[in-house]
Amino acid sequence: MKKILVSAAVVVASLVLSGCASDLMRAASTQQISPPGEGRVKIVFMRSSIVAGAIGVEIFEVVNGDLRFIGQLPSGNKIIYETTPGEKVFMAYGTAADFMLAKLDRGKTYYSIVRPNWGTGGFAPTPIRADSPTEPNVKSKEFQKWVSDTKVIEPNENAKAWFSGNKARYQEIYIDYWNRFVRKSNQEKAQRTLMPQDGV
Repeated sequence: MKKILVSAAVVVASLVLSGCASDLMRAASTQQISPPGEGRVKIVFMRSSIVAGAIGVEIFEVVNGDLRFIGQLPSGNKIIYETTPGEKVFMAYGTAADFMLAKLDRGKTYYSIVRPNWGTGGFAPTPIRADSPTEPNVKSKEFQKWVSDTKVIEPNENAKAWFSGNKARYQEIYIDYWNRFVRKSNQEKAQRTLMPQDGV
């Protein structure tokens, strides 16, 4: 009983912290995943699991330690994010923060599945490989289902003001969890890195 009450408290607390972001997204004008613009790259962040579905998850790009808000990602949705090529850091925050690294080639589209991470209590933005026998990959039936069963959403007119008012808190969260992430082994970091060849 005590465990149930603690779990319920965690969910309620997370909803209080992230619930204010629940009106930040809208359906995108198109559900098509078009190629990136010239000299650019796209990443498609997907969330399909109903596990911990009541917990809000915010996605950010980290640029020289500074957060850029990509969007909030409820289960059953995806966000298509266009950015510059090169080495990148992305952060997902639910009840805790977690990270994905990336080495991105221009002109390509990359995919990430955002999943509950029971080790941290947060959500892990996980690379989807071009081809891998052990990790999620774009040739699998599971991947096709993730793409077909999620809807494209995008930030609405409230997102910019919301992030401006909440950025300082998320920056503190980033610093705390990034200091933990960088202590991971090279192998652990490699598992969390989108490689140039993973793009399609």
